[in-house]
Amino acid sequence: MEVRNGNGTSFWYDRWSRFGTLIEMLGERGPLDLGIPTSYSVAEVMKMRKRRNHRVDILNQVEEEISKLGNQQEEDVTLWKHAEGKHLNKFSTSRTWDQIRNVQPGCAWSKGVWFSQSTPKYSFMMWIVLKGRLQTTYRMQRWNNSINTDCVLCNDGPESCAHLFFGCSYSENVWRNLVEGLMQDTFTTDWSNLVRIVSKPWLTPIKTFILRYTLQATMHTIWWERNARRHGEEPRGMANLIQLIDKNVRLKLLAVRGKGRHFEEGLVTWFGTRPSS
Repeated sequence: MEVRNGNGTSFWYDRWSRFGTLIEMLGERGPLDLGIPTSYSVAEVMKMRKRRNHRVDILNQVEEEISKLGNQQEEDVTLWKHAEGKHLNKFSTSRTWDQIRNVQPGCAWSKGVWFSQSTPKYSFMMWIVLKGRLQTTYRMQRWNNSINTDCVLCNDGPESCAHLFFGCSYSENVWRNLVEGLMQDTFTTDWSNLVRIVSKPWLTPIKTFILRYTLQATMHTIWWERNARRHGEEPRGMANLIQLIDKNVRLKLLAVRGKGRHFEEGLVTWFGTRPSS
């Protein structure tokens, strides 16, 4: 607080002096030692206070701060802490948030997970994967050594995230059929490279959207198929899974038409990259 007439500033609970909040510095005995009730404003202290000498030096320093106060007519001004310890009389939500939070390093893959017109359940699943929380059998083996970790899609190798997306021959063929025409020379089944590619703008805005959305739709559908097989349901062939994902992507591109200029060409772009039936 910048004290002027002192009416709007609490003597004990506001930061008006170089000592910060006095009740925190002097503790519960502070009001008794200074003889100033906790309910007093700075204005009341200025009107009624006569300087006293104390044996404790910090109390004398507080008395000195009180003696420096003027008696102006203007209202007190609330000051907000900004960068580098500066205080301004303008409140900023973003700067206040930066002051009270613990700043973490930027997340390199966030834009590949959370993007405009994404499907929340798809994005959430990819976020779970990137946080290392997807309950694959490879992860469950940590607390149950007897569990069978073989991939139920290809029966070749332990079921880890990197295997499911897309080291598995089954999921690799699904992924290849869907996006090889779109990615062309940049096509990859390596999980780390895929995350890197979808986390930044790629080629054109519509192709970036299609690649991001198809990746998430494919991951969700493969995980759904994996769960179905784990629970004893009849396996689906690759052709059926590809057809299902292709349909979901088409419906999404149809739904987002009109949401932005670059979305208008979405279906044309998608059909142009699909293998002829």
